[in-house]
Amino acid sequence: METQILHVQNRKLNAKILKPILRAHVLGYLTVTGPKLISFLKVLSRKDLTKEDKCNRLFKVLGGGFYWNRFPAFCALLVGGSTLLPAVVEPLFTQAVNNRKWKVRPVVAQSSLRTIRFMAALLSAWLCFPILNPKNEAPRADATSEEEAALKDVAPKTKKSRQKVPGPPGLAGRTLDLSLFALIRAADAVICMAWDRWKKHRSSQSKWTYAESVAPQLTDAGLFATSSAIVMWAWFYLPERLPRSYCKWIGEAAQVDNRLIEALRSARRGEWTYGQPSDKKPPLESMCEDYGLPREWGDSEKTVPFPCELVHMGCGPSCEKHAIWRFAKSFQFACATYLPIQLALRWRSRSISVFIDAVKNAVRSSAFLSFFISAFYYSVCLARTRLGPKLISRKHITPMMWDSGLCVAAGCLMCGWSILVESAKKRLEVALFVAPRAAATLLPRRYDEKYQWREQAAFSLSTAVVLTCIQERPDMIRGVLGRVLGQVFNN
Repeated sequence: METQILHVQNRKLNAKILKPILRAHVLGYLTVTGPKLISFLKVLSRKDLTKEDKCNRLFKVLGGGFYWNRFPAFCALLVGGSTLLPAVVEPLFTQAVNNRKWKVRPVVAQSSLRTIRFMAALLSAWLCFPILNPKNEAPRADATSEEEAALKDVAPKTKKSRQKVPGPPGLAGRTLDLSLFALIRAADAVICMAWDRWKKHRSSQSKWTYAESVAPQLTDAGLFATSSAIVMWAWFYLPERLPRSYCKWIGEAAQVDNRLIEALRSARRGEWTYGQPSDKKPPLESMCEDYGLPREWGDSEKTVPFPCELVHMGCGPSCEKHAIWRFAKSFQFACATYLPIQLALRWRSRSISVFIDAVKNAVRSSAFLSFFISAFYYSVCLARTRLGPKLISRKHITPMMWDSGLCVAAGCLMCGWSILVESAKKRLEVALFVAPRAAATLLPRRYDEKYQWREQAAFSLSTAVVLTCIQERPDMIRGVLGRVLGQVFNN
């Protein structure tokens, strides 16, 4: 009888350990393989490849996620280490606590179990970090995204592409995005726990106010506004710090003439000045001709400053009319993006109300993106011509100062508050998605390898906090990540 009981307990213990590991590996595999399969669809339409070549590349895409030094194996080992040690130590600790010779209060016992889980996750993260950071492999290029890497995997191999180009020696930074993501999520969890404790304390004293109840929602909106301001500033003046796919998508959504962007960037670099001759004039005279405007408007020696009608790109002199036109044009672009996604996520449902909700969500997200773009353009106009010069004299801030960065800064600061159009739940998801990307623009994409231990320590501590919270306080890991990790750990 005792043998059967032990056998059942062992089976439960094995299931408790193995199931999270398998779920983590499957999740990591889908995360890596999914974008590559979408990119592979382009290969299927090519006629210069045989069926055998296409099959070989498909097998390469499907089999690439099973190597031991890839992301799926990293996820499985990370979760395995976080669950294996507690599964072995916790029963021994519980048995020792239940022993009559030990007198341990329940609070101390629970705190000790939490410490065991935290240390297990910390050790696992520290040991798994080198899996994604092999020393004999150079970090990725600054502006190379995961999607572009997937395209390279399925691209035709030429003699030139077979030759491996060595990266700069002694540089690290391959997993910086992952480390920043973990750091942001850990900080969010710690802040949520502190706020929850503060809320209970205030509620117990009947001092909880309405302002405190809406503070988390405003904080999420403020986080997104700050993060989007940093990202938009980087898109204008530091595009090399953003992935190419990110820059491309922002450019498609903004629908701005590249010559106007180049004029703002060259003004920032100090290549020309209003009212003075320069060998590197902004390329705005040709832009004036294309939009049927006087050519002199694009001459920095004759026109100070450039009229806003040039920024409107043929929409007319009214800044308000241009903002409305931008909203309508962006809304059409956003609906073409969001509506198919919302409908595809609900294609199995036969309920009309579900599809109505999908359309509402798509319209709301489209309105958010449209407000984002139109607010940016209108804020630029307000700063450089409509409101800025009237509030601040030209003696203090000249037109050149506005066009060399201040007008763009005004647009960056204002556009992010359009997130208030979205629901509170969506604000959270978008804010926590953009925040790591904004943080990445503030740090060097590559750094000396001797400082990699700092990233390893930050990643390990952050991951330990997140994995411990998902097991102890799963409600503190907000958003999609909390639901996904909850399924992995079967919470």
